[in-house]
Order: sequence, then C-alpha cells, then structure tokens
Amino acid sequence: MIRGHLRVILVAGCLIGICAPALAQDASDQEVSSPFPETAPPHQVLLHPHREQRDKYLWGTFGPPGILDSALSAAFEQWTNRPEEWGQTGRGYAKRLASEYSESAINASTRYVVARFRDEDPSFRRCECSGFRRRALHAIVSPFIAYSFVDGKPQFSTARIAGAVTSHAISASVWKPTPTTVATEAAHLGTDLLSTIAVDLLREFLFHHKPDLAVASDQR
Repeated sequence: MIRGHLRVILVAGCLIGICAPALAQDASDQEVSSPFPETAPPHQVLLHPHREQRDKYLWGTFGPPGILDSALSAAFEQWTNRPEEWGQTGRGYAKRLASEYSESAINASTRYVVARFRDEDPSFRRCECSGFRRRALHAIVSPFIAYSFVDGKPQFSTARIAGAVTSHAISASVWKPTPTTVATEAAHLGTDLLSTIAVDLLREFLFHHKPDLAVASDQR
C-alpha cells in the first residue's frame, strides 16, 4: 500500500514538472481574469487566452467541478462495487474517491499540456443557444469538444482523448488492486464519461456566470 502511494506521488510530481513551465509563463501576465473561469462565456476570453486556459485548468481540477466529478464517479463505483477488493464500506469509498480524484488530476494535467501545444481550449463553455434540447445536447457532447484559439470554432478535442487515455493507463498500472481487462476499463471509462456529462449539465443549467466588473469596465 505504501509503495502504491509513493508511485501516485511520483506520478503527480512528474505531472507538476511538466505543467510548471507553462504555468510559470502564464503567471507573468498581470491581467485580472474572471473569478469563474470554468463558466466564463467565450466573449470574455479576449486578451490573454493562455492565462484564461490556465485558470480554467486550475479551477476545473482543484475547484468544485473536479471534486464533484470525482465524487460522482466514486459513488457509482461504490454502488456497483468496482473494484470488488475495496468493498462497499466507508473506507472503500474513500479509496475510490482518492483514485478518481487522482485520475481526474492526471487527466486534466495531460489535457492542459496537449491543449497548450495544439492552441485549443478544451474547457466547458455554456451554449449560446436557447431551448432545453439544444442546451442539453451541447452539454452531452462537450466532453469531446475543444475550441480553437485561432478562430474560436468548436472542434474534436485531441487533448481530451489524450487525457482520458493517460489517466486510465496510469491508474490501471500503478494503484488499481487487480489486473484490469478491456471490459472493466470500458466500464470505468463509461462511468467517468457519465459523471463528466452530469457535471456539464449542471454547469449548463444551474451554475450561472456572474459578469466580471473589471472586464466589463475595460470593454467600455
């Protein structure tokens, strides 16, 4: 168990080392960004897109969205008792929550690095459309979509796929209790996808953005 925790710490340290140069570069920017970067509408990401991208990464990983996503995935795995070795006790849920949050952090860190190289923004953006069906569909497909920094148009996100593959590969080889199969990993990936869609639906319909007064004053 101690060896497994050390491996997780080592992986996290490597990811921090990868992300640190990009974060340091963005930190030199003195512009004040929106306090709600994960729900900021596209028209507010204007002057410094890479700083906004960094803020969205930090908010989505270490803020409420990342924690809620991990909690939902862990609850579903607790209900279905996967993996069985952890049981369905409180301690078992704590292990699943730690596992899901570690996966989420690895996923987000990988996604952030790849997105920086590809000049895309893979974070969630609320739909500018109207109507329940169109907004719900927008939230459902959002886990596969990114927005180009060149023209702002949505596109299939390579960064999101890279993050999902990397996080599942590391968790399966480092801290999962038993060798995984294609079926178990497919079920796990499906659980993560459903929890992400659930969080995006909440962002779309419940978590309303509050305009940044500083940004609004700069645009006048």
